[in-house]
Amino acid sequence: MTKSYYTLVVAYFGTAVVVIIWTNVLLVHRTYHHCNEITARISHRPEYYIGPNISKSGTRERNTATAPPRNKTKKLPRILCWILTDPDDLTRRATNVKATWGKRCDVLLFMSSEANRFFPAVGLNVSRGRNHIAAKAKAAWKYIYKHHFEKADFYLKADPDTYVIVENLKNYLATRNTSKAEYYGHSFTFYSNRHSNHIYMSGGSGLVLSSEALKLLVTKAFEEKRNCMPDGQGEDYKTAWCLHLCGAKPVDTRDEFGRERFLPFQPGIHLLGKYPKWYIYKDINKALKVK
Repeated sequence: MTKSYYTLVVAYFGTAVVVIIWTNVLLVHRTYHHCNEITARISHRPEYYIGPNISKSGTRERNTATAPPRNKTKKLPRILCWILTDPDDLTRRATNVKATWGKRCDVLLFMSSEANRFFPAVGLNVSRGRNHIAAKAKAAWKYIYKHHFEKADFYLKADPDTYVIVENLKNYLATRNTSKAEYYGHSFTFYSNRHSNHIYMSGGSGLVLSSEALKLLVTKAFEEKRNCMPDGQGEDYKTAWCLHLCGAKPVDTRDEFGRERFLPFQPGIHLLGKYPKWYIYKDINKALKVK
């Protein structure tokens, strides 16, 4: 790679300094994001996955059509960013989002189990804690559709310790059609007897929905398939299952060189490639190294 593919972004998050050296990076998760290890390696790619060409050898073929150019003329899309948080996390972590990258979103919302008009935060009628994270996410998507649907073109869900380079995200999404039911993030596979082999986006590095995907999620999946997102943990794969049921398609968000744009770990892990075993299994690209 030449130097033209590198940039330097430094963001101060509490006691941690996040350094990113890729122009293609959109989101990075600062802390280690735990996930259950699966027992079998899933090697095939579901047919409904929207992505670039992959050669028979398993390596990615260069496809310049998937690379978002620096957008100088086309109007950039509007992005609503919402943060999944709790009352005691507002001043501990969510405040860092509010003070840094959150300012560059067109709409910024903090979704909590209790309202806080000073921060401010939206109070959802859901109990606090990780054991109710799915119900909170479902209530948040419904709230956003009801109160903010016309205010944005794309909708980003992120955690309080996720850092987003909003300018890069907007440039990438400017290449997508918000009227198509699509969702974006770092692609994982989930396997169970109920869900078979389907794609979901890592919760740690963020989930983006197009306007059409949000509309179908709330009006079709949540209304017609009311059991698609039961309460509990695992809101990331539960949301993806609801999106699948209503016809939304997951998108391969890697660039034309095969580099990931949504990073589920802190930068050092991605730079050194020292991934935990569960990540190799769950990552749809098997942590494929870019040549």
